[in-house]
Amino acid sequence: MTEVKEKTVLFDPGFARHTTILSISSEYLYNSINKFKNFGQRKNKFKMLYPQITQMADNNIGFCLGSLLWAVYIKKTNPAANIEGNPCIGDTFNKEETVAEVDFSIEFFNQIKRDAKYYLGQNYEINPLHIEILNTYKDFLVLNTNFVSTKTVEDLKLPEDFKTPSEIELQTIHNKIKEVIQSGKLLDLVEVYKFVK
Repeated sequence: MTEVKEKTVLFDPGFARHTTILSISSEYLYNSINKFKNFGQRKNKFKMLYPQITQMADNNIGFCLGSLLWAVYIKKTNPAANIEGNPCIGDTFNKEETVAEVDFSIEFFNQIKRDAKYYLGQNYEINPLHIEILNTYKDFLVLNTNFVSTKTVEDLKLPEDFKTPSEIELQTIHNKIKEVIQSGKLLDLVEVYKFVK
């Protein structure tokens, strides 16, 4: 998973296959709800899609957290390695475009909260830790200018307030990353967030 060849690490160890672009996927789901004029039909459709909507939001947080943890892991264990598979290389950095998807993700929690109350009469609790993770990830994207010139691990910049995990903690992070890539439950990475923040 980690090394493609000697002194090379992957930009993404496998998180991307378990997530989608939240703004696009949520628009598709909400279009399927809003196509009904009748409130009862919209309510039933939302009820049916609600687990998918919340799972999509959770996996999005897990992806952001995974990216942060992977950066810490490779920075501390492979500092001289080249990075393979960075799709952002050579792009132009635009701060507003870079943070737009994360800002959407943060606002999406409020939409879920409103809609869960409106359609289901349920309270959806917004986890402050999830907001913190997204804000940290947003800062990480800006700090690294959206990775447009990140070719090596040395080029990667970590948030200043991140702790340096011990060797045992780094191995635990790596094991958890491997586990969630297999299971697809990216949000389980929250268990090892304490080692960096």
